[in-house]
Amino acid sequence: MNQPQHKKEPLSPRSLFRLLADFANSRILDAAIEYDFFTVIHRGFRTYEAIARESGTDPRATRIVLDSLIALELVEKREQRYFLRPMSESFLVRGKPQYIGDFRHVALALWDGLAHLKETLKSGKPRSRLDTSQQLEVWEKLVLGILPIAQPTATALCDILDIGGKRKGLRVLDIAGGSSIFGLTIVERDPVAEVTQIDWPNVNAVAKKFGQERGQGERIRFIDGEFRTAPIEETHYDLVIASNFCRFESPEGNQELFLRAFRALRHSGLFVINDFLPNEERTAPSFALRFSVYVLTHTPAGECYTLSQYSRWLEETGFRSIQAHGNLPDTLEGTTLIVAEKA
Repeated sequence: MNQPQHKKEPLSPRSLFRLLADFANSRILDAAIEYDFFTVIHRGFRTYEAIARESGTDPRATRIVLDSLIALELVEKREQRYFLRPMSESFLVRGKPQYIGDFRHVALALWDGLAHLKETLKSGKPRSRLDTSQQLEVWEKLVLGILPIAQPTATALCDILDIGGKRKGLRVLDIAGGSSIFGLTIVERDPVAEVTQIDWPNVNAVAKKFGQERGQGERIRFIDGEFRTAPIEETHYDLVIASNFCRFESPEGNQELFLRAFRALRHSGLFVINDFLPNEERTAPSFALRFSVYVLTHTPAGECYTLSQYSRWLEETGFRSIQAHGNLPDTLEGTTLIVAEKA
């Protein structure tokens, strides 16, 4: 597939100053979400004193942070009263269907590693890791935090494969399925599909609860473990999914994963990878390039890989008919679904 070209605005000294200070924006927004400022304003509390009282925060500090949210174009103020901007009203009020406030846990999980980027740049090794079972508590928050970007991708996959239409009754294996958003989207499209998810025990527990909240709590079978050691039935599945996962693995780890997926699939079964892909020159898209740095600071050998790298590993494993689907609606830059068929 031809990846889109991205125009870059020229940097100025002012732009460089803003780049160096942008870390403050995420911390301001995180604090405002932590104390539910947006929800409190939505409930009708307009003055900084009333917002502070409802949120349990210091009045003076609350006023200063609320005013900074005006600079971030998330809040507006009229006659010393605060009101939500449309984006905040839609996405930052807790309890609303489009709430994305939990995505902050993703940023916070990456914060410590980035704080030690200079050490990693010197040694090539991360200070902390997100690719091991030692980070279970972090992943409990992460799998729900990424729902706003995972749901549109799961929907796109069902559209691309015509699940519930051309394809019905699939046996699906979701490796490191997290919240089960891919599995849940599939069984909602096709009630006779059979989905099995492999993930760490506490992550599976989060997924079970989330499935119950969506009214599909009994539709997915769970296996506790990870792909290297979990029992996976061979030549059993029609579709194997690895979503937001391969970037945390080394090239050798991905080749091992692809082999397990190949063995798990029936003849002509499909293997789907979802991840952020840079172009072949690694010059765009900007999100994928930056995310590689996040992975660098949290894994010993992971990064965002290119389509040619994935294609080579898939072909060496025995897959064929490799297709990449990018430019998916409502997803982050570089989000790509790679679909390969077992020969």
